[in-house]
Amino acid sequence: MKILFSLFISILILSSVNAQDVEVKNKFINHTEFGGLFGRVKYSNGSQQNTVDSRTSLTLQTFNGIQVSRKLGAGIILGADWYKSALINPVAAGIRYDLSGRSNARFFVIADAGYGFTWLHQDSDGYKTKGGWMINPGIGLRIGNVNTSSFTLSLTYKRQEVFAEKPLLWNQTERREERVYNRIAARIGISF
Repeated sequence: MKILFSLFISILILSSVNAQDVEVKNKFINHTEFGGLFGRVKYSNGSQQNTVDSRTSLTLQTFNGIQVSRKLGAGIILGADWYKSALINPVAAGIRYDLSGRSNARFFVIADAGYGFTWLHQDSDGYKTKGGWMINPGIGLRIGNVNTSSFTLSLTYKRQEVFAEKPLLWNQTERREERVYNRIAARIGISF
């Protein structure tokens, strides 16, 4: 029995040593990140003058896809962006392209495009908020071993369209607001 146990342990040790020498290509990839959306907003406060104000919003997203080549990954993005007056759920197609080689710190390019839905948004009485098109290009830094989990930092430009129908006032026949959220998104997360 001791001989079989020793043989079993020896096989496990040898197979783990050999497995480290052979690179296994991981077909499934995931980037899960959270962070902030930062920008300045120009809006009318009811008078003739427009007001400009700084806004910070929370963002969360996950990218799930496949590794197409050693440097290129393609997949689907699902997320949630909490703006002051809307909760938007972006669904997009995206790519992640590594710019550097196999070092432990690698830069990558981000390109996402899709549509923001209002599935989780709750409107006040008389209001109806609808999502719109979204783009999210940027750059990121992945820190960690190529074949294992990595820590990620990313900086992107996020443009999200939103449309809101408001309650009618006096003799109005239509009251609609078109919003375009232009934000810088700074996120941290993990990838594997």
